[in-house]
Amino acid sequence: MERTITSKSAAGERDIGILRGAILFAGGLLLGLCRLFGYPAPFAAAGVGIFGGIECVFVFVGAAVGYFINAGASVTAAYIAAMGIIALTRLIIGLIPGASRTVISRLVLSAAAGVCVFFANIFGANGVYDIFISAAFAVISGVYLYCADKLHRAGIRVMTGKRQTGISAALSVLFVLLTAALTSLNIGVLNVGVFVSSLAILCASEIKTSAGAAVCAVLSSAGIAAGNADLTASCILLSVTAPVIMLFDRYGRITRACAFIATIGGGMLITGITPAGGIAALSCAGAAALFMAVPERFSPFSALIGRARIVSSPAPFAAFGKRLGNMSSAVEEMRNAVIRTADALEKENLNDISWVYTKAADSVCGNCRGNMTCWGQMYNDTADIMNKAVGMLKTGGFVNESALDGHLLSVCTRRSELAAALNKQYAVYCSAVGNARKVSEMRNVLTSQLGATETMLRKMSEELERNDAFDEYASAEAEKVFAEAGCRDVSVIALIIEDRMCIDAYGQGLPDISREELADRLAFALHKVFDLPVVSECGGKVHITVSERSACDIQTAVFSKNKQGRRTSGDCAECFNDGRGSAYLILSDGMGSGSRARIDSAFSCSMLIKLLKAGIDPGPALEMINTSLMVKSPDESFATLDLCRIDLNTGDVTLRKAGGAAAYIRCGDTFAEIKEGGLPLGVGFGTEMTEKRFRLSEGDIIILTSDGANIDKQWLEKIVMRDRHPDIEKIITTVGEALRLSAEKGCDDDMTVIGAKIIR
Repeated sequence: MERTITSKSAAGERDIGILRGAILFAGGLLLGLCRLFGYPAPFAAAGVGIFGGIECVFVFVGAAVGYFINAGASVTAAYIAAMGIIALTRLIIGLIPGASRTVISRLVLSAAAGVCVFFANIFGANGVYDIFISAAFAVISGVYLYCADKLHRAGIRVMTGKRQTGISAALSVLFVLLTAALTSLNIGVLNVGVFVSSLAILCASEIKTSAGAAVCAVLSSAGIAAGNADLTASCILLSVTAPVIMLFDRYGRITRACAFIATIGGGMLITGITPAGGIAALSCAGAAALFMAVPERFSPFSALIGRARIVSSPAPFAAFGKRLGNMSSAVEEMRNAVIRTADALEKENLNDISWVYTKAADSVCGNCRGNMTCWGQMYNDTADIMNKAVGMLKTGGFVNESALDGHLLSVCTRRSELAAALNKQYAVYCSAVGNARKVSEMRNVLTSQLGATETMLRKMSEELERNDAFDEYASAEAEKVFAEAGCRDVSVIALIIEDRMCIDAYGQGLPDISREELADRLAFALHKVFDLPVVSECGGKVHITVSERSACDIQTAVFSKNKQGRRTSGDCAECFNDGRGSAYLILSDGMGSGSRARIDSAFSCSMLIKLLKAGIDPGPALEMINTSLMVKSPDESFATLDLCRIDLNTGDVTLRKAGGAAAYIRCGDTFAEIKEGGLPLGVGFGTEMTEKRFRLSEGDIIILTSDGANIDKQWLEKIVMRDRHPDIEKIITTVGEALRLSAEKGCDDDMTVIGAKIIR
């Protein structure tokens, strides 16, 4: 475990951990075993100056063991003394506040390493050549320590960043030096230098829109030639592999590794097979095998795989996401304020029908001399008579003076006026209640829309905050592609979301080329493989969405049949890709059948598709459609809806059902039926949908049905499960034939079935 705390004073706290210590020990040991120009290489000794604290101890011990195995006790003693002085020098520099990160401190440490290595080698010199080697090793040690320390502080993300000339130079020098040293090591039939160089070339090919593989190949050739003259032919072969790999940079790891092996093998046949060449070829093959075996997410360049040049941090987008988050909080507070205010005011409204006779009595009985008798001494009897009269009004009748019986016959002289007042106040009461109901419905629509807006803003905020980076280079290149394709006034944003590039283009005018050609042009410009773009047009404006090719795709089939005697179906079914790596299946069944039902289902489907393609989350999109169905017509207007979202990268499926019929899932060797459907859209405020989540893989199937498609589960299970690799079109065709037969037997209604199969 490693934990780093960074502050303005650059304080660091590290828990080295056993694994990291073992890695540092192994690195020191490996470098101590290396030889350069026939002598023990000085890299292990100089490497002690790169690390501080307990890290230095692990490297120190590993280097001492390596030198002892490599050259014996005398050389080990000299290098131990040199390493001790280098470590002490670094400790002293580290005690000076603010000095450990300056160029001057790095130069001083590098000079100290050079001097120490020089004296470690000069004591055993036996001639001019040995003195020359000592001087050369002193220079090499100083340069090595300077470059290694610079890269150690920079980190891998900065190393591979844009406009880092000093970092690139340091990395190049360090790579050549280490390659030259590692070629002196053979493990079995593998040469470590060639193995590491080959692996570096393949890993560098992961970084798109760069010549990383070519640079690694050239540097590897230089290092191998300097370290082992017998491998000169192998240097040439490694140089040739770079342009070959770059031809396949848009394809997967296995394709590039196979091209690498084929190039090495073909070169060996041309140049001839020698013992040294055979070892080099086996080393290249071993590196390619390891490259293919290790998953992409464990690559040292996993944070940069498939990306173009990142020149802007995600900070501005995270800040904008927080701004949207504040906006969503404000909208939610507004919604809550409306609800709280309504609850407070409703307490003052007409909640008790006794208000009717209370107001009537106030207007008629207020100036009556018998008021104290009727509404004082005989209050309960009077209230019973009034409640009876109001009950007559509630049943739709009218109150006349004969209805006011009991003691009022002898006491009240204004019964006719009181009866008229009761009729009048009841009409006022009914009007007020009706208005209150309308206001309540409008308030529910408003609060539902505010809730959907709040959710939409919050989801956008979360999406922006979790973006890895904004790629300005890719945005500029994609903008050129869209402009050349015929789009006008186009603006492009390219975001890296979970290591995948997603591009949104906004402009005017549809592209004058096909979607396939547009995807090819983007692939050529950005060195990535894209799915087909999704083009949407609304109000004269065009929105184009495209993302990197997903791991999976879906194969769909639809069966639809109208009710006999109907020209249109009340069902509506749609399948589409949103351009962001998700596929959607939508099935809606309007109330009844025919054109009226078709209006409701088509409205639900078309509006939902527009909202989803615009990037609105399914939750708020469904809430908006629900309230829209409630207010779009004075008549009842509702529709069932099945919404299935499939993540084409992970296979995760979210199935939302609002009153829909059964859905059927084949997942591996399991067949399941999902019946729960909630309430249809448009029935009431607040969408009461059931939601199921599960994961599908290649070959799995999902089938959605409408109410009219009455399918026997056991029969469908046999059809779906009988083949190991089912054909979705054949399954839906078979289901359609069975539904036609059932319609001929009298089970007739609008029928729709959607089937989707996950494919690679």
